[in-house]
Formats: sequence, structure tokens, C-alpha cells
Amino acid sequence: MSNLNSARWEQVQSVFHTVAEALVGEREAVLRGLCAGDEALAAQVCALLEEDWRGESMLDQGLGPLALTIVTDEFEARLGQQIGPYRILQMLGEGGMGVVYLAERTDIGGLVAIKLLRDAWLSPARRRRFASEQKTLAQLNHPGIARLYDADTLADGTPWFVMEYVDGLPLIAFWQAQSGTVEECLRLFRRICEAVLYAHGHAIIHRDLKPSNVLVTAAGAVKLLDFGIAKDLLETEDAGDVTVTGLRAMTPAYAAPEQQDGSAVGVFTDVYALGILLYELLTGKLPHDRAAVGTRWDLEAARPSSLAKADRFTAAVTSTEWADLNVLCLTAMRQEVVRRYQSVEALIRDVDAFLAGRPLEARVDSRLYRVGKFGRRHRAGLTYATVTVLLIAAIIGFFTLRLERARKAALEQAARTQRIQQFTANLFQGGDVSAGPTEDLKVTTLLHRGLEEVNGLNADPAMQADMRETVGNIYRKLGDPKQADVRLTAALEQRQGFAQKDAQEQRKLVDATISLGLVKMEEAKLDEAERLVQQGLQMCRALPASDAATRPSTATAMVALGSVLEAKGDYAGAIKVLEEALKMQPAGTSAEMAANLRGLANVQFYSAHFAEAEALEKRTLAMHKSLRGEHHPDVAEDLNTLGAIQHELGNLHEAEIYYRSALAITEGWYGPGHPNTAQDLTSLGRTLVNEKKYGDAKQVLERALAIQESTHGHNHPAVASALNELGNLAAQENDYVAAGARYAETLQIWRAVYGDHHQFIGVGLSNMGSVYMGQKDYVRAEMMYRKAVQAFTETVQEQHLNTGIAHIKLGRALLRQKRYADAEPETLRGYETLVKMVAPGNAFLVAARKDLEAIYTGLNRTADAVKYRSYDLQKL
Repeated sequence: MSNLNSARWEQVQSVFHTVAEALVGEREAVLRGLCAGDEALAAQVCALLEEDWRGESMLDQGLGPLALTIVTDEFEARLGQQIGPYRILQMLGEGGMGVVYLAERTDIGGLVAIKLLRDAWLSPARRRRFASEQKTLAQLNHPGIARLYDADTLADGTPWFVMEYVDGLPLIAFWQAQSGTVEECLRLFRRICEAVLYAHGHAIIHRDLKPSNVLVTAAGAVKLLDFGIAKDLLETEDAGDVTVTGLRAMTPAYAAPEQQDGSAVGVFTDVYALGILLYELLTGKLPHDRAAVGTRWDLEAARPSSLAKADRFTAAVTSTEWADLNVLCLTAMRQEVVRRYQSVEALIRDVDAFLAGRPLEARVDSRLYRVGKFGRRHRAGLTYATVTVLLIAAIIGFFTLRLERARKAALEQAARTQRIQQFTANLFQGGDVSAGPTEDLKVTTLLHRGLEEVNGLNADPAMQADMRETVGNIYRKLGDPKQADVRLTAALEQRQGFAQKDAQEQRKLVDATISLGLVKMEEAKLDEAERLVQQGLQMCRALPASDAATRPSTATAMVALGSVLEAKGDYAGAIKVLEEALKMQPAGTSAEMAANLRGLANVQFYSAHFAEAEALEKRTLAMHKSLRGEHHPDVAEDLNTLGAIQHELGNLHEAEIYYRSALAITEGWYGPGHPNTAQDLTSLGRTLVNEKKYGDAKQVLERALAIQESTHGHNHPAVASALNELGNLAAQENDYVAAGARYAETLQIWRAVYGDHHQFIGVGLSNMGSVYMGQKDYVRAEMMYRKAVQAFTETVQEQHLNTGIAHIKLGRALLRQKRYADAEPETLRGYETLVKMVAPGNAFLVAARKDLEAIYTGLNRTADAVKYRSYDLQKL
């Protein structure tokens, strides 16, 4: 192919990748459709396919066999191999990107599905899509989506990840084996829609919905698979997903027109594929001629009612119901995006309307149609209404009023749907209907446009509140709590002002109240945070018992309250709330359980119960790896806590390893300028200071400080944390003037945020005492240490690591004044506290032994002095 020019080579590459990533049975049709009679192009692609699969020569087999040849010795050779703790049992299937095997976990048992990227070296775009699928699955935790358990690479660099194994049939095969009613068909379809809606709620578009990617178990549970070409709406499109010819990875028979012609995709793209699935469920046929794959459909599909099999459920479905089913399918499958259901939620509403016998939103607003639907729902009432003329008149008047109300509600919902459609379009077009989204459209651009659109929704306050809450939560994820506060506060004020709140609006009010409380916590507005979360918890408990299945989890609200109490330093209160919440959690692994355990681990850490904290955090880490994979921010946060535990125990090398692992995940996920990245940098810098790696520590801590000040302003605990570690660094380098300035700033921030009753005030006072010690002003150091001991005793009790350290420091200040009798009880009390908590080599413990030796020498108690000197000699 050396004589190909660049344009031709790009065309060959484009067709090759599209055919290689199609299903086996579709490859010949895809290849013919893309080549469109260009035999030279087809031959060139065939040559690449032959090289791709490295099989025996296939040039003499013809186009069809070449496109269908997929199984190689390489795949069979993996059977029986061990990948991590998994042993491969058999091959389940393969596509253009990866091979999926059934495997058994050999250590704890259980079946899983392992997906390996095939020919990873061949296409960087394929590697990117494989990594994107892994990242996408890590974000999704829904019973209708196959979960991600684990991920790694083979020795040769081939990436793999482990998914939940689903023992089920592809959607159409499952349904064809049933003898269910049309209602059962729609309920099955609705479960698929719910899973897709959940993904959309996390800004993920599947883009490849088809029967083989929807498995149904014998119990009727659905599982979505294969997010290999899913798109994250919060990220710009990867250049590897698009070729210069405009061809994209997809399954043509189920791809929406905008996918086929390279236009912008959105949630409406998955709506189109869902319409195809419903069409196929109802009729057993695809709506278009499959010989035409690779081209955009120019004609609308035939009505499902004209193709449905007579022996299926045709006889049990009335002509009016078939008319509604036609509308459901064909509205979802409209060629023009603006005529299609604009969201999966809108599609679900019409499915529910059909099942309940109510009018569809997508039907023409015909009074005769609505009266007919109404009459079928209230047949008994209308029958009794014929008893007397007066009764007939009364009932007609009553139901006419009801009908008008229903009609008004339907019109309002239709108008709302139209506004949502316009809102979404304007996000990408910036208000210019002739403009499409640019290739480098940024999240911040979308947010700014979103704010403009939200401000124009005054006519629909409920929708405006929804949109403000959505934008606010996105700002929170982007690490901008100030902007999140503004949007969530406005949304909550609107929700509180609604005169009549139905059950759904009550649930939204609870969620909005707790979300705003957590943002206030991130802004260090702790009293407001506690008030809001307590209020949300009370509202949650007040919801009717009949709403228990869908109401916000009381346990989840209690975990949020535990986090706020921890931030305020009320560790006993936090432990009580979090342990109560833990009793309410369902057994097993779940994101809610993991959040509960993490909250408990954090509080136990700040209470200096390090063994309990470590055990809880390791359970949390195992859960998060199972739920999210190895490279998720939740995993990074667990690693950070484990690093903090090791630091406090004096195991600095182990702490640094944990912190660096956490930082790599966090920075890779959020980027270098995110406050979560800065938090991990601060933790790492603290350990580097204690390891005397001063140059590295200074660089890391100054970077952390700059990020936190840029995000939060100056008066924030995260800023104080970075300043405090910079003070420690200056003190280690004997620059006590700089250290004192840093510590004074830190203490000022902590007092502004927490008041005087918090253990961090004790930390600040203790650090100021260390500055005076360095300056040999032992009297002022003594004064500071006594205040620190008092602060710790009042906030975290006597038997706490920080209280013990403060006693040791106070003893040293007295020792330097040669007040040996006064120094002995302070140093001894601190030593006895620490010896129960930390490793023998802990720096404070070693210093306490040396001080006790000096104290007893000064008191002429030689035997006691030798005891502590001998201890150190034995450890050398």
C-alpha cells in the first residue's frame, strides 16, 4: 500500500477500524456498505484485516469469509491461563475491540467476565476507547448495568478489566423464548430504559445499544454491557473516535442518523436505539433493510402494528393500543432529533402512560382520543353513571373537569419537555441554531451557557430548580464550591417556596437540602452545614412509610451528618451517628456502605484509634476497588487515609508510598489544579518534611497552597493545612521567624473557622510553642504548651496522641529550665500515652525517652536514667 496518498490511506484506515469493530455477523454488510462498490478499497481493507488477525492467507476466500473470520489460535491459547487471581475457563465472545472470557476467581471463588484488549499495539484509538470503557464503568453503579470489579495489564502490556458475569440471553432471544403479554414486554423495555437513564444521569451516552449488549437473566433482570464507545458529556470528544471521513464506531442497524452522518450526539441518540429495540421486541423485525447499512435511512419505518405477528399478542391488543405502540416506537425513532423524545425520561413517561391507560404525551392532542383513554380507565364509573339522568350529568361534569386538568397537566409537561430540548440545544449551539458544537467545547463553556439558559426559565420554577441543582452539582465536582453554593442555594430556595409539594418534590427537597449542607462543609461554614444536614435528615425521616422504596436513604443522610460532625471536631457525636447508620445499611458491598465505613474510619483516625481506623479503611478500600476499579478517586481517598495512619504511627516510608499512589490517581482523574489533588499534595508534603526531604517537600507544599487559595480563598481549613506543613518545614530548617509567621496564619484561620473549641487549636498552640523552643524562649514555650494541653484535654480527652505529644513538649520546656521535678510527670504522662499507640521508633517517643533520661539524671535517680538509656541501646 506504499503508493497510497494520504487521503486514500485515511479512508482505508477509517473503513478498516469500523469493520474490525463490528459484530461478526455484520462485518460483510458493513464492509460492502462502506465501500459502496469501490472494489479497490474493499481489497485494501481486506489486506489490513488479514494482517490484523495474523491468520493464514485469506485473499483467496472472497470478501464475505474474510470479513467473518474472527477466531484465532491466540484466543484459544488463553484458555486455562491465570490472570491475577482469575483463571480463564472459556471464551464468551469478541468484538472489534476486545475479547471476553468467562473466568473463575481462584482465591475466593465466583465467576466473572474478563475483557482483554486485542492487538493493543495496532491502534492507539482502540487503547483509548478500552481505557474509556473502564473509566465509564467505574462511574456506574446500577443493578441494570454490569459492574466493574478489577483492572490491570498483562506482562506484555495488554490491558484487561474484570466485570460482573451475567448468566443471561441477549434481549431479543430472551423475549422470543417467552409467551408474555404486551404489558410484560413494555415492563421489560422499561427496565432497560431505567438503566440507560441512570447512565445519562452520570453524563454517559452508551451510543451502541443493541440486543447483544442487553442481557436478560432467567428472572427477567436486565444488564447493559459494552460501554466501549460510550461518550462522557463532560469531556471533549477524543480525536481517536472520529476519522476524517466522518465514520464512527457504531452498529449501523441501531445507529441514529446523527451518528451515521457525524453530527453531534446526545441523550436523544440513545433514545433512537431504544426505539429500535422496542420495535424489534414488538415485531420480531428490524425497521429498516439491513442490506442498506452504512447509509442514512431516508424513509420512516413501517408502523409496528402492520408487522406484528398474529400469533404473538395481536389479538389481545386493541387498535387504539396499537396506535399508541406505533407512536411510542416511531416517536423514539424519528429521523429529526427535534421530533424525537428528547430524553429517556420522556420515553419512560409515555411507557408508564400506556401501562396505566393514560394519554401519551407524544399523541396528537385530540379530545376524542383522551376521552377514549379516560373512558377505558373509568369504565365501571361510567356504567353506573347511566342509572339516572341527574347522576349522568353530575358525573359528566365531574369527569370533564378531571379531563381538563389532565389535559392541562399534559400540556404543561409537553411544554416542559420542549423547554428541556431547547435548553440542551442551546448549551451546544450557544443560542445560534445554525451553529454546531466546536471540537474543543469545554465544560466551563457549557456551564456558562447553562447559567444563561437557567436564568431564562422563570416561567417554570420547578424545571429551573432542577437545572440550577444540576449545574451546582457539576460545579461541586469540578472543585468550585463557591459557584456550587450559589446555584444550590437558589435551587433550594425555589423548592422551599413551592406551595404544594408532591412526594417526588419532597424527595428532591431532601436531596437539595443535604447537598447544600455538604457544600457548606466544603466551604468551612460548619454551623450552616450542620443545620442544613440535620434539617434534611429530619425531613427524610418524616417522609411517609409508603414512600420508603424510593425516598432518600435515611442512612445516607446520617452519613452526611457524621461527616459534618467530624469536620466540627465532635468525634464522639460523629461515631454515634455513623454507627447507627451502619446498622441500617443492607448487608453486602455497596457505595453507601463504603461511604459509611470511610466516615467511621476518618473519625476513628482523628480520635487516635489507629488500629480501628486502619481496619475500617482497609474494608472500605476493598469495597471501592470492587465497585470502582483500581484507579478511582474513592480508592485514592482510601489510600490517603491509610497513608495518614502510617504517618501518625511513625512509618514514614509506608506513608509516602500510600500518598504517592493516592496522588497519581487523583491527579490523573481531576487534573493538576483540583483541590482534591492539592489535598494529596499536602499530605505527601507533610511526610516529606518528616523524612527530611526538604527540597521536594517545599515544592509540593507551595503548589498545594497555591491551588487551595485559588479555590477557596485564604480563610479555609485546606489553606491552613498547607500553611501548617510549610511552618513545619521552616521549623525543621531552623527558620523560626518564617515558621512562626506560618503558624500564626494557620492558627488565625482555624480560630475563624472552628472557634476556640477544636483540637486543631491545640495543634496551632503546640506549634507556636515549638517556635519559642527553637528560639530558646522556654518560658513562653511552657505557656503555649500548657494551653495546648488544655485545648486537647477539652476536645479529644487525655488519652489521645496529640495530648500525649503536648505533654512531652511541655516536659521538655520545663527540662530546659532545669525544673526536673516539674518536668518528670509531664514527660512521663506523654510517654505512657504514646507507647500504647505508636511504633517504638516514633520520633516523639524516642525524644521522650531521651528527655526522661536527662530528667532522672538531673534528679540523681541513676537507675531510672539508665533504664531509658538502656532501652535506646537495646534498639540500636
